[in-house]
Amino acid sequence: MRSSRKLAWVTLGLVLALAMAEGGLRAIGDRLPVRTDWPTVETGVKYELLRQLPSADVVFLGSSITEAAIDPSEFVDASGVDSAFNSGIPFSTPFSNEWWLKEVVLENIEPKLVVIGLTAWSGGQGVDRDPLLPGLRLALDSRDDPPLELFRQAGVLAEWDRRKADETARAFLTDLGHQTGYYERSIDDATPLDLPTGPSEMPEVEADAVARMIDTLSDRGIDAIVLIEPGRYPGDNGTIDYERYVSSVLRHEDDWGVPVVDTFNQGWDTSMFADLAHFNRLGTDSFTAYVARTITGLQTAQEVKPGDDVADIA
Repeated sequence: MRSSRKLAWVTLGLVLALAMAEGGLRAIGDRLPVRTDWPTVETGVKYELLRQLPSADVVFLGSSITEAAIDPSEFVDASGVDSAFNSGIPFSTPFSNEWWLKEVVLENIEPKLVVIGLTAWSGGQGVDRDPLLPGLRLALDSRDDPPLELFRQAGVLAEWDRRKADETARAFLTDLGHQTGYYERSIDDATPLDLPTGPSEMPEVEADAVARMIDTLSDRGIDAIVLIEPGRYPGDNGTIDYERYVSSVLRHEDDWGVPVVDTFNQGWDTSMFADLAHFNRLGTDSFTAYVARTITGLQTAQEVKPGDDVADIA
């Protein structure tokens, strides 16, 4: 009898403690960093933004280079389209972008045009070692929130510093998916990152992933353009043969059956870069205007040059 009473008191104490913890977390929930199962801040934020987005005529895919280089608001003003969204995500590859396009973008909106950004190099890690793909798949499988804050916020307090840093990164993302965190930075402050280097030509498996994206879009009546991104490799140590790699991408234009635009070799001034890969505010303004001119030019079958004015080709 005594042991049963003791067990009852212990159980009651645990229930009260859990109830108090649950109530406390609910009370301060707005001040806690947001928990996410997505592999990066951008993927989690953009998943939610896309779920709430009513429409977007033009969607940009690509890496953090595209994410930082194209401001959809400026693009809309310059191109005359009704709406646009920047769905670029850091560390993405053709493999992760293919998944992101099918499972997230096209599940939420039906654009008229998708611009597929490709880096001017290959990570060379293949599907099995893709830095994003496994985390993306797991996140979508576990996207439903548990009913209790205790479970929903599990791990937040233990990782407070990292999650607060995530919140800071989140603050630099616009509602249309553009990363503004590089605006005030200069390439003079850039330090190359220690990242793996891929092959000197585009691997066929990556080219095939691009082809599948284009086929998916074509089947739905959506136009596509491939854009070779303007930034260099963040871990560039001077050994990457960009010309050879970009040429290998351009050779796929006929196979893919869509325009492939080389923005890497447009001679962007170093004052436009925040680091080796990403544009600052000056670069974003210039590149967004250039992309608007390019797309308008392709749609009107006119040649576009970096110095052309949008009004000249509209």
